[in-house]
Amino acid sequence: MFKVGSPVYATDGLVGALQYVVLHPDTQEVSDLVVKGELFASPRVISARYIDHVDDDGSIHLTVDKAFVKRARKFVRAEFIEPEDQGASYGQLYWQDIYGVMAEEVPKPAVHVRIVAGVDDDEVLVGKGSRVFTKLGERVGTVDHIVVDDDGRKLLYLVVRLPGIRRRRVVVAASQVKEWQPDAVVLDMDKDALYALPPYVPAKKDETLAQLVRQAIAALGVDVEHLSVFVDKGHVLLRGHSPSADDRRRIEAAARSVSGVLSVTNEITTDKELEVRVQQRLLKDAVASLYPVDVIVRNRIATVTGKVPSQAIQDIILEIVRNTPGIVSVIDEISIDKEAFTCDMLSHHLPVNIQEP
Repeated sequence: MFKVGSPVYATDGLVGALQYVVLHPDTQEVSDLVVKGELFASPRVISARYIDHVDDDGSIHLTVDKAFVKRARKFVRAEFIEPEDQGASYGQLYWQDIYGVMAEEVPKPAVHVRIVAGVDDDEVLVGKGSRVFTKLGERVGTVDHIVVDDDGRKLLYLVVRLPGIRRRRVVVAASQVKEWQPDAVVLDMDKDALYALPPYVPAKKDETLAQLVRQAIAALGVDVEHLSVFVDKGHVLLRGHSPSADDRRRIEAAARSVSGVLSVTNEITTDKELEVRVQQRLLKDAVASLYPVDVIVRNRIATVTGKVPSQAIQDIILEIVRNTPGIVSVIDEISIDKEAFTCDMLSHHLPVNIQEP
């Protein structure tokens, strides 16, 4: 579709010729174009997002003007590598690393990072999900993740998730941040400049990363029932059940240790957590909350003990326990003892109805 040397046109005229096509290493989709021309001393990297159409003769037409192309990112050959299966003559390149930026040290992804010195250690100002604004105050997306150097203090760059169905992510260098606010970032650029930034390309496909996470967890030898691993651009979501909180923590640590994992959301439940969940649901019910019972969960099986005054109350309690997410079975050890319950009410001076014999 793209021919090296083809003319490239902005909305207001010719800007140069196509020098390289930048591809996604996994999907082989075009992410950027490298355009050289007389308007600028160094070639420019233009996001494929700004391609309007390509003529039958290979001419490329953009949706931006010459001034925009001139302001675009300068092409630096060292930031790119050639595909192993084809030479440079084909004019195809990949970004050198997953952030499209060369760093002296191997970057360390971080979900949260403190930016302003002097704030409390427990206070997080900026992290995953923080809002991102342009210098004009336009809301343009959210923070996907932040990258810091090895000591965990100096910001290198952040990845911004743009709005839309495709959830495209772009790399923003630290120098392009104008202002840090509580749970928000203001960039020193407008919307068009943000969309022209290089895309974030994960080092591994989500499917590959998910398999590596499963292998790391399996190597622990812990028992995880119905474990599910979901990966989205390096962010891992774990679901399932583990008998102990210690195993739950070990599973999360194993997932985080996998190269390419940016963050881990651990939704694996434990027996103790299920006990709390059941009791909370019982307390929220207007009837069940009046008749306290004990609940013990082992391997997602809930054993319910206690006394209630009637079969109807017993059925209500068991139904709530049975329908609690995560509970697979219920052992009923509730006893019906109307007299004991009545005596208990009398001992607390509660009004009861007593019929004469």
